[in-house]
Amino acid sequence: MPDARRSRRRPVLKRMALVLIGLALVAFAGAQRTLTVAQTVDIPGFDPHNHGLTAVEAVITNVFDYLLFRDANGDIQPALATGYEQVDDLTWRFTLRDGVVWHDGEPFTATDVKFSLERVARDSSLFEHDSFQQIAEVEIVNDHEILIHTTGPDPVLLNRVSRKGADIVPKHVIDAVGWEGFSVNPVGTGPFRFVEWVRDDRVVLEAFPGHWRGAPAWDRLVFRAVPEDATRVGELLTGNVDIAVNFPTQDVERTRGAGAADVVSQPTTRIMMLLFNTADGKATSDPRVREAVELAIDKELLVEVVAGGFGVPVAARVSPGVDMAPMKYYDRNDYNPERAQELLAEAGYGPGDLTIALQGPSGRYPGDADTLAVVQVMLKEVGVNSTLESLEWSAYNSRIWGADNVENIALIGLANSLFDGWFALRSLPCDGAYAKRTNWCNPEFDKLLTEAEFNLDLDERARQIEAAFDIVAVERPMIALFQIDALVGVSNQITWQPRPDEMIWAFDIQPK
Repeated sequence: MPDARRSRRRPVLKRMALVLIGLALVAFAGAQRTLTVAQTVDIPGFDPHNHGLTAVEAVITNVFDYLLFRDANGDIQPALATGYEQVDDLTWRFTLRDGVVWHDGEPFTATDVKFSLERVARDSSLFEHDSFQQIAEVEIVNDHEILIHTTGPDPVLLNRVSRKGADIVPKHVIDAVGWEGFSVNPVGTGPFRFVEWVRDDRVVLEAFPGHWRGAPAWDRLVFRAVPEDATRVGELLTGNVDIAVNFPTQDVERTRGAGAADVVSQPTTRIMMLLFNTADGKATSDPRVREAVELAIDKELLVEVVAGGFGVPVAARVSPGVDMAPMKYYDRNDYNPERAQELLAEAGYGPGDLTIALQGPSGRYPGDADTLAVVQVMLKEVGVNSTLESLEWSAYNSRIWGADNVENIALIGLANSLFDGWFALRSLPCDGAYAKRTNWCNPEFDKLLTEAEFNLDLDERARQIEAAFDIVAVERPMIALFQIDALVGVSNQITWQPRPDEMIWAFDIQPK
């Protein structure tokens, strides 16, 4: 009889055990920690060598690693390389970290470093090529030691291999699937591995427990593309996202008062700029007109009106923390509307005689469309009429900025991921990336920039870079407006201070 009772109870106990296991699994799944970030733009794919947006690198830096890594304080730390030394003027030795594996379990070796850095250094079609063409060869000493040979003395090589474009990718995967396949299904060594990418909607990553730093605090990391300011704010306030970037200044106090999140300000290296088309026949070909435009703009007022005071007026692309940046141009406002009107008269334009085109993105940078609108009003005050065209980023990039189709003046916001003054000017030479946009060419400027690029005498290099900045300040192929302080909405459920380089490095973000 006891045996029969036990026999009858066994299926009941089994069912109860299964129910309890199921409830435990549900509870475990419910406890999964997900960090959700709302950005303004989507990524174009996972080719880390062929994009130019900090907002894109902010996502994919969680999937890939660099040889070295710049921490939140701006200091360069070991990453895939554990040590380095300069062997001679043209050679650097790097010791690679042992025991690192790719997300597919294969070992990371020097072959991957050679493949990655030589690709971006040699393929001129890649967006990041200009920043890595100084690398002549990566020589493999053994699986965990390399020599990087440069085309000339490189004073900022360590900066290069710790920034966007220096992401190390797996040669064996790309050999198997090609770059097109890799771009939609990447494999890295970073703290998070790829799960899903829904275009124009979200990127989903999951923790990689085998990461050499250890497992991150989050089981899942989600980046959502939310271009509308009001929607990002609403999603933060309702708890649907934990971080909202490019936070609108007009919603700061309301958000802080709601009690669910804070809005944190962080100075960045990003400078809002106006680029001029100086081609013959354009209204902006006359340097007097370009100078008049700059003097017509009250940059301090622009910071107050557009950025809510979260920024600093500048007269060049300089900011604290950037090496070799001539800081005489920082916190400077040359507003002089009377002189602007005199210059316009000298150029042959009376009040209302000149009409120029203002073009720019809407929603890519904080207050970008408003910046153009306020500039339009300030130009009107000195007698310059203007047409205004603000486009969503992908349309602006494809039709105007990326197509080298600037009519007169185009707005752009530029960060300095190399943290070097040379980098701030490197697109302006006669054969540089902006040549077809500005149609500006100054051989003396080119000579100074070339000499500074390969100069290990840092005092002389600083003088060369400052002289190049001075030429740009006088001839104005571009003018700087203000340094951006990043405003980021941060949920009260997490602990995080935004970084000066604008990376969303989730490994440092902690739940409360």
